[in-house]
Amino acid sequence: MTYMRLTTKLLNDNVINNLYMNRSKLNDLNEELATGKKISKPSDDPNAAINVMSAKTTNDQIERYIDNIETASSELDMADQSISQIADVISRAKELATEASNATSGSTQLDAINSEIEQLIQQVKDIANTKFGSKYIFGGQVTDTPPYTQSDNGDIVYNGTPSTENYQRKMEISENITVDVNVAGDNIFGQYISSDSTKQTGLIGTLTKLSNNLSASSPNYDDIRSSLDELDDNLNSFLSVQSTVGGTVSRLDMTKSKLEDDSLTFEKFRTDAEGIDLAKVISDISYQETTLEASLKVGAKISQYSILDYM
Repeated sequence: MTYMRLTTKLLNDNVINNLYMNRSKLNDLNEELATGKKISKPSDDPNAAINVMSAKTTNDQIERYIDNIETASSELDMADQSISQIADVISRAKELATEASNATSGSTQLDAINSEIEQLIQQVKDIANTKFGSKYIFGGQVTDTPPYTQSDNGDIVYNGTPSTENYQRKMEISENITVDVNVAGDNIFGQYISSDSTKQTGLIGTLTKLSNNLSASSPNYDDIRSSLDELDDNLNSFLSVQSTVGGTVSRLDMTKSKLEDDSLTFEKFRTDAEGIDLAKVISDISYQETTLEASLKVGAKISQYSILDYM
């Protein structure tokens, strides 16, 4: 009799266990269907969970690199636009210098030409103080104050990081790969300090010396004509910098394109690792519901029996 009581209890326990397992499987499948993921916690599939986390971490890093590239590209585009404006300034300055170099130009005409040259100098200074967002882009490492200021005597001084020092601001665009996102202002715009002939450089130096000559009581026409060659040199310097900037932007575009392709690859890998096969899950749910229903029927039938049925 004891043997029969134990058998009945075991049967009931087995029914309950089967019901629990079938219900649990059905719940898991319904959760997969609701979330679209077959991994809701690492214990569901430790290896797949590691792969998913690794792919997500990599993609997060890729997104940061892409953000860096977009920021760097925008700043370099701003620099390129600024440099393009300089070409127009130099073109106009050459026209004025050519007109002024004519020996028949009188003081009234030279004064008018100089007035426009002075305006061009201010225009160059304003371009050299271009900002991208809250940053001055031509000041090297110094981005919170204007790189160019003008003193009372007309000197235009560069206050940014000198091109002879570590002026580059770098941006990481891929693992252990950086690019320079700026150029040194003194290397392209120059400056003019009247008391130091070694600091009368670049386009600012050329235009200021031309202005000083035009306003002199006895203009030196040979010096005025020589300014044309200096302006050509200034233009070549700007074009060289513009070419470097353009090359950097092209490199950023190619790097961004590769990173976006990599991101799609890792996203697919992550989706494959944690995503569900929708058709299979629906089929499994149908099967599991049938199994659970059968288990309930078997359980109901077994629960009808008692010890008296075995006596």
